[in-house]
Amino acid sequence: MERREFILKNVLPFHTGWTVLVIIPSMVLYGALYYFLFDFSVSLMTIFTLLYLGTCYLILKAISVKMTIWFDDNYLYLKKNNNRYVKYAKTDIIGFCSYDYETKTPQLRNSKIYFKFCMKNTQHIYLHDIEYRSRYDEEKGAELRRLLKETQKELQFTKIKTKNKFQNIYWYSDH
Repeated sequence: MERREFILKNVLPFHTGWTVLVIIPSMVLYGALYYFLFDFSVSLMTIFTLLYLGTCYLILKAISVKMTIWFDDNYLYLKKNNNRYVKYAKTDIIGFCSYDYETKTPQLRNSKIYFKFCMKNTQHIYLHDIEYRSRYDEEKGAELRRLLKETQKELQFTKIKTKNKFQNIYWYSDH
């Protein structure tokens, strides 16, 4: 039987709270530069704000990875970039959170990567997109829908409850 691999690009494999380590130092750097080099000017402040946002995006893009995901009978396999696969026992996964990629409602459709696998040992596996576009990407959305269905089938999980109703995030588990 041929395995079905899912390849996700520009993934942050950690909790999004850690992005503060990029955001705060960049803000301090550009704020200090602006304060010491220029008088108050709205046009210069706009330029510095755009430079700050661009710097944050480029740093996050540089630390993002290409994640390859696949399943066999007993394990979930994850590979960051060209590193070795790391395997996680399916029995250790108690549930996961994800967008509802299967929704047909245009306002709720989402093509941003968001998976959080919760393990028995309180370790979590995070897969977050660095993109924050609100425009729906048909191809990426279809691939994420296939990944969600495959993950549900392999782990034998069903959609249990709304985790965050404002973002269409659900908890998937077997109980």
